[in-house]
Amino acid sequence: NFRRIKRQILSIVASPRTGTAPANLVLVTSALPKEGKTFCAINLAISIALEMDRTVLLVDGDVARPSIPQALGLVAEKGLMDVLLDRQIDLTEVLWKTDIGKLALLPVGATHKHATELLASDAMRGLLREMAERYHDRIIIFDSPPLLAASEAAVLASQMGQIVMVVEAGKTSEAELRDALGRIDSEKVT
Repeated sequence: NFRRIKRQILSIVASPRTGTAPANLVLVTSALPKEGKTFCAINLAISIALEMDRTVLLVDGDVARPSIPQALGLVAEKGLMDVLLDRQIDLTEVLWKTDIGKLALLPVGATHKHATELLASDAMRGLLREMAERYHDRIIIFDSPPLLAASEAAVLASQMGQIVMVVEAGKTSEAELRDALGRIDSEKVT
């Protein structure tokens, strides 16, 4: 139920934990590919954007399988990877407006052979800090690679204030879920 998850996320944003990453940075991930994390990230972003006083930035951070622009009917050429590779590109240059007025999208952008390393880089950490501060009034939702499929997912998770873990019933084993949760700070899991 997206409403319940949304309420919990907004509650943590309203009363953030001290000493942790900014609460408005929310990672949506899964243990394995094809568990529905992108579907959940999109629908969670839409649900929050429909709130009276909330804006949302949805970031497609799944460099191996970027699919959010296509799901939203957009063709995006530049995005996150371009900003990480060229700090002269301002974030606002690669944001896309959606049909939902309070929902913007940051696509993955250009494919790059070192995309996984870029997500784990100091440049990414700096960009996350910049996003959290520059858009402090927004909820920033990242669609991340699956935790067991890509090492950068755990690095991204360490920079987030909240984590939503998507688990497909009947597909993900308890051992796989434990392994995935062992790679992140479970106190951040919403």
